[in-house]
Amino acid sequence: MTEVSIFKNTNNIFTAAGMKRVDQLAINGNIDTGYSYMCKAGRHIYQAALAMLDGNKNVAVICGKGNNGGDGYAAARMLQKAGINVDCFSVCDTKDLNGEASVAFKDYIELKNGIVRIITNEQLPDFNNYSLIIDAMLGIGAKGEPRGLYANVIKAVNDSKTSVLAVDTPSGLDCDNGKCTSICIKADCTVAAGFYKMGQFFYPGRANVGKLQIADLGYPEDIAEEQSVGIFLPDNNCFNRILPARKENGSKIDHGLAFLLCGSRGMSGAAALTSISALRSGCGMVHLAVPESLVDTLAVKVTEPVLHPLAETASGACAASALHEILSLCERMDALCVGSGLSRDPQTASLVRELIGKTDKPAVIDADGLNAFAGHLPELSEHKGEIVITPHMGEWKRLFGELPDEPLDRINKLKDCAAQFNINILLKGSPSLAVNEKGTTVILPFGNSSLAKAGTGDVLSGIIVSLIAQGCSCFEAAILGAFLHGEAGRLAGTDLTEYSVLASDLMRYIPEVIKSVIISPYHSMT
Repeated sequence: MTEVSIFKNTNNIFTAAGMKRVDQLAINGNIDTGYSYMCKAGRHIYQAALAMLDGNKNVAVICGKGNNGGDGYAAARMLQKAGINVDCFSVCDTKDLNGEASVAFKDYIELKNGIVRIITNEQLPDFNNYSLIIDAMLGIGAKGEPRGLYANVIKAVNDSKTSVLAVDTPSGLDCDNGKCTSICIKADCTVAAGFYKMGQFFYPGRANVGKLQIADLGYPEDIAEEQSVGIFLPDNNCFNRILPARKENGSKIDHGLAFLLCGSRGMSGAAALTSISALRSGCGMVHLAVPESLVDTLAVKVTEPVLHPLAETASGACAASALHEILSLCERMDALCVGSGLSRDPQTASLVRELIGKTDKPAVIDADGLNAFAGHLPELSEHKGEIVITPHMGEWKRLFGELPDEPLDRINKLKDCAAQFNINILLKGSPSLAVNEKGTTVILPFGNSSLAKAGTGDVLSGIIVSLIAQGCSCFEAAILGAFLHGEAGRLAGTDLTEYSVLASDLMRYIPEVIKSVIISPYHSMT
């Protein structure tokens, strides 16, 4: 399975310019074709609106002068025909409408009671009188601060206590970088027309998007593929395709052997978290190699992993002399995890670099495994097996320097590094970003502040190495691992509050997330 084959066209993420280009090529100047896409967008907005309405079915639809407003008129017409009380407002003179938006406007006002009210600065509606507001003012191409009437309407919407549904993007959000203008719609839900937009996943804008839904408009697949820049959002079908199937007659060896080089004096917890999360994620067996003085402590902490004592330094870290024994153990393993709690002891750092240069087993390198390459970057290129590195921003900076703030610039920097060192990268953050050496990029907007706690990165490393041991590629394991980890954090935060989640709590929720992946029809149990 190639990595792109796990994604569908609707998983594509575009910049504003890329989305505009897809739209232009698909419509090719034909207003009838353009209006058909507009009606499809309106249908998705209509359905999302119905799902958000309570007993008081009064809806305000606020339309601008572009195609975003046209989508709003199309949705308003459908709501009106369904018996919903709709007040349609315009922030522009409707004579300024053209193309498909003009057609959508005319179709709306032809309805009985299809009246459009022009908003002025002197007469702003009281949006508290509605159970839902549909924001169809400013589309993805809008740049700069909303001014005048637009700014006043956005403020009035945000000051109300009414739920907001944004059409394609909240008005005031930059869809390329996720930055918000000083006045930006705070939506409860956003229906992205056609494809997701880059800025919808990056803060601060992500907080204004609310729940994000996709409106598949049926753009021609060849156009979407041609314009795709190789940036995707995975969905449950994607995760299902990645998740290794269980073998009914398989043994623990058939389900993967994971080798972990983790821990040091005072850091036995990191080794315990990584090993148990690996087992909880499906691999058949974990071999945990630690400094010999940690074995007795870990024998009490964990019972399932096989413990291997290693020679250690005076500081209680793995000694360089343990390399031969580690390489011997690795020979029968399916995947390696190197780094959790290892310490920055110079001997251990040297050991890590030698190990990665000599073993051909696929490996996850995290934490102090990454720190071992700080100042020794050329040695990272000398890895024999496939690897995935999982740095957070601090670890990235120590290895490669600063990252750009602009999302697309950041992604391009990750692509350059992945290609240069022939590695897979999972940059942890909000969102996390997975990139492989071919430049394929996956945005992973999962998790919440529950994960902002010591030890959660060790759990993620354990999940990823387990998936690799079961047969996933490093890139696939990074994608699915980030989802399992993030969703476990979300579920734990719901039950325990985001304040109180511990890294060890996450493992209780991994089974629930795996269940949600298994139910997809794509997963084969044979």
